[in-house]
Amino acid sequence: MADVKGPTIASNKMAMSRALGAAFLNHQVQQLEKTATTRASAPRGAPAKPARKRDGETTEIDEEKGRQGGGKAEKDADIIVVDASVLVHAIHQVKKWCRDGREEIVIVPLEALNTLDLLKKGMSSLAQRARAASRVLEAQVGTNQRIRVQRDDAFVLWDEVFENQAPPTGSPEWVRRTICCARWEVNHAADEVDASLVNAGPGKVGGTQPRVLLAVLSQAPEAQSEAVFIPNNHLSASPVPLPAPQTNRHEPRSSGALVALWAAKAGLKVLEVPPTPSAVNGTPRNTSPGGDGAALPPRPPRRPNEDERAKRGGRRNSYLRNGERGSSPVTVRPGAGTGLVERPPAVMAMMEAVAQPSRVVRVLARGEKLEPDT
Repeated sequence: MADVKGPTIASNKMAMSRALGAAFLNHQVQQLEKTATTRASAPRGAPAKPARKRDGETTEIDEEKGRQGGGKAEKDADIIVVDASVLVHAIHQVKKWCRDGREEIVIVPLEALNTLDLLKKGMSSLAQRARAASRVLEAQVGTNQRIRVQRDDAFVLWDEVFENQAPPTGSPEWVRRTICCARWEVNHAADEVDASLVNAGPGKVGGTQPRVLLAVLSQAPEAQSEAVFIPNNHLSASPVPLPAPQTNRHEPRSSGALVALWAAKAGLKVLEVPPTPSAVNGTPRNTSPGGDGAALPPRPPRRPNEDERAKRGGRRNSYLRNGERGSSPVTVRPGAGTGLVERPPAVMAMMEAVAQPSRVVRVLARGEKLEPDT
């Protein structure tokens, strides 16, 4: 009888395994057919969705990538000389010019690089922005042929900027160097564009006079050189007040106000670039009160309610001494359904005796209690 039952069970298991395998294969085939039907019915010319970055910014994909045969995006200018204010506060616009499919030639003055080196030291939000701009330039210069750094001889003298008139005085040296670089690009714009067309390959033909613009921040930002605000920093163990935050003396270089003023006097065309929003999608950032984002108020530490703790019957090591965060010890009521391990009455009596500061309890090594001395 046992010999007959053994082969029967084995055959049933084999049949069940084959049935499950066939059902699994049928399910896979149905899923593949459904996926193929969905892809075939989707329109080919639909624009691509915007990509989401880690920091919350939305990168708009160019329209020419989302559809076939679409026109190219209109360029802002043939040559754009970027000021340090744009690199620090509007790096999103620089990244836009660096994308594939754009035709702008971006010139970074040497004085702008010097400004980034002066601003990127420290832990302020301004220093963080300067370091981010330096990383973007390090990744683009040398790789992207349209992103170039000012050559050592690519400048004009300050007296040659103002033709047929005496040059005005009172401008800082770093402003003069930026204006002289932009004027040289205006005078040699055709050579820069022709060199770019040669590097682009055949099929590119130069047209009208190239347009050169000096990109400057549209509005002066607030002071951002204070240290970054650290949450719960008000709970300091030291009673000595911290020193007042020191502003960076080179911070006016990142405003763009002086460069825009002297560019207008020199007759240069200015492209005003809006600053990058400090918080994307309404996400607050922890910065100093003078920073680019609103400081988050520190959250008070959560403390359990003593009444609720007493109702729950207390927890382990929750017996309070007199004068320490309570006036009476919390005891566990016998028979209460607290879910905790209840201590014997003898242990409870000993714990209550220990909680009394006026009494001295002596216990032997084997656990026997001695009466206190009278």
